[in-house]
Amino acid sequence: MGRDGPWLNLSGSACAEGGPFPAGTAALLAALMGLLVLATVLGNALVILAFVVDRSLRTQGNFFFLNLAVADLLVGGFCIPLYIPYVLTGEWRLGRGLCKLWLVVDYLVCTASVFNIVLISFDRFICVTRAVSYRAQQGMTRNAVLKMMTVWIAAFLLYGPAILSWEHIAQKRCFPPPLWLSQTRHDQG
Repeated sequence: MGRDGPWLNLSGSACAEGGPFPAGTAALLAALMGLLVLATVLGNALVILAFVVDRSLRTQGNFFFLNLAVADLLVGGFCIPLYIPYVLTGEWRLGRGLCKLWLVVDYLVCTASVFNIVLISFDRFICVTRAVSYRAQQGMTRNAVLKMMTVWIAAFLLYGPAILSWEHIAQKRCFPPPLWLSQTRHDQG
């Protein structure tokens, strides 16, 4: 244990000051996760760009793919980058407020992504089973936008209130204080 104390890893036990992984493994993981972020952001940005540039892609079914691309872009552009230091060090070092924001956004966009896949599947089902009425509704983007908004609202309502009110209801912190802080308080008391 170093002078500043050990880091708290994911299992709650003390680990070396460098984090839960050896330096070489941590570097490899950081590079792989960086590539994952890059691929996720670029791929979904291209889908969004295609939708914006090519007006012929703006069909009701493709709006749902746009919604999925936005959710996945947020996963790759916000959630994964904030998770990388936590994985590599075994400790959340970005503060309590950003922790709560990250938790809410992570659960929101991941759930919205799943709900969007369900919405796309349902849309394809309706397209196949009710082809005539489905084609008649192709110009009605208002219905598509309402369904997309419902996806995001339902995704937030599923986890958001619980995450935001957890500390108040359970009377516990979202994450434990670092082990070194607990030891310092114990030594002083």
